[in-house]
Amino acid sequence: MTTQAALAEPVLAEPGPPPGRCTGDRRALSGLLALCAVPMTISALVHRYTRIPDGDEPHYLVINESLRRYGSIHVKRVYDNWEFKAFHPGPLDAHLAAAPHGTLPWHGIGGPLLWHVPYLLGGRLGVLLFMVAVSLLTVANVFWLVRGLGLGRPVASLTGLGIGLGSTVLTYTAKAFVEPLAALAVLYGFRVLTKQTPRGRDLVLASAALGTLPWVHSRFIPLEVPLVLLLAWRIRGDGARRWAALLAPLGALTAGLFTYLWLVWHSLNPSINQAGDTSLLFGADPATNLVGVLLDQEHGVLFSYPILLFAIPGLILGCAGEHRRLHLRLLAIIGPYCLILLTSPGWWGGWAPPARLWAAVLPMFAFPIAYALHRAAHWTTTTWAIVCVLVSVGLDTLCRFSPSNGFSADFGYLVPLRVLDDWTGWSLTALLPAWQTRAAAPWPFAWWGLAALAFTAAVVLAARAPRPAPAPVRPRVS
Repeated sequence: MTTQAALAEPVLAEPGPPPGRCTGDRRALSGLLALCAVPMTISALVHRYTRIPDGDEPHYLVINESLRRYGSIHVKRVYDNWEFKAFHPGPLDAHLAAAPHGTLPWHGIGGPLLWHVPYLLGGRLGVLLFMVAVSLLTVANVFWLVRGLGLGRPVASLTGLGIGLGSTVLTYTAKAFVEPLAALAVLYGFRVLTKQTPRGRDLVLASAALGTLPWVHSRFIPLEVPLVLLLAWRIRGDGARRWAALLAPLGALTAGLFTYLWLVWHSLNPSINQAGDTSLLFGADPATNLVGVLLDQEHGVLFSYPILLFAIPGLILGCAGEHRRLHLRLLAIIGPYCLILLTSPGWWGGWAPPARLWAAVLPMFAFPIAYALHRAAHWTTTTWAIVCVLVSVGLDTLCRFSPSNGFSADFGYLVPLRVLDDWTGWSLTALLPAWQTRAAAPWPFAWWGLAALAFTAAVVLAARAPRPAPAPVRPRVS
């Protein structure tokens, strides 16, 4: 079979592995997870023993402490009595819902419920190690997604490394934020969707994972709905047992959510605890915000996570070829969520490390990244991908030496890069576009945007370049 014919095979098939491939895949995945686990675990330990939780982190843990002490989510007592000192020794402004629910938490309870047992066993460290496990599961699903769609083991391993250590997965792996939970649920649901014949247990797990998303945060409902609809379309015409596998966990969790909302909040609005955030919807120009999302040095994704540069040519190559349907499904899943964020003045996510709101969907670009690496396979492409991962790991390491621990909001500079500037006397941050301080001067955005387009063009051209046919193997003469 020619290379072009192999590439033209159906993209939704997940063929059975040839003899010996499963063992090789497991070995490759074990090595990948071991490689990712080391920096992730070190990050968790460093965060636990050198930094107090910041941003929304301590407020999620307050919910756990209220559940532990009182068996209740009425968290006001924990704030009033300073019963959070085990993980936050200083003052902590209360995050409480608006009246008449002023004793209830501003944040969703889904995350704290999922990590409550680790909290009971190990406190904040237990939660951070739980998040490490979530991140490693995300890496494993990236690997199996890429392999299931027919790409090679080296590409799957490199893509898993890129997502695991070169994206928001590493940034948030040792923090009590809920975005990694959503990233794992959505990625697994997408992986099930790509299977030729999803097994019953796959549908049950995907249904349960997606059913937890509204519990975790109402912001993730636009990710849940299209995935459920596509999965339902995927199994249309199947028997009642498969429909029950898809709908039973989802239905139970959804019914439980609305029962909880009615009994505790006296409302059926899933975002009742954060009703004030509705003013942020559809209040900004999405095209303008897209420039910031991609190219702002402080909050954008391409400077902190340059491995995502490969997603752009991957999408182009996939949509122009045999993977058009796969990428249309990808866009259908993440499109509504991305559009909501792009039309929000708060697209950058507040006081947090970079790309907090986008951390739920960035691992979904794993296959476009893998496809670009596969089509433009060359030692220079592989080297550049590894350099991208090392840049992200280096920036994450530098965050440990910043006063804000990598958190920022309207600083106008990339926090870890400012640390490097202070150490070396360089002015690297002055060379990068800054949304908050230099938005009126568009030229840095233009130059760096052209550089991203040039990279995209180079990868696309490399992928379309004809490759020499392999030399025939001559039989050995004895």
